[in-house]
Amino acid sequence: MNYYIVTKEVFDTLDPSGIQYAHTSQDESKNIVTTSDTIDSVLNTFNSIPELATYVSNNHIDWTGDGSGIEEWEFEEIEYLSGI
Repeated sequence: MNYYIVTKEVFDTLDPSGIQYAHTSQDESKNIVTTSDTIDSVLNTFNSIPELATYVSNNHIDWTGDGSGIEEWEFEEIEYLSGI
């Protein structure tokens, strides 16, 4: 699995069938994406879910706005559904 932060413009070009998890930033300019696909144009790449969760926790104001971040299990267990 690959763990990325991409711009909204890049996210909008991705094939939804390859996305396992997605989360939009508070300002809607970026997305966290976990996918089996390789994405070339990214803002950040992470090697693991714990690394991604730590980043989001440290930058929670950009992602959740409530100080909580996103728990590791959420990346693994919440399934992305396109069009919702």
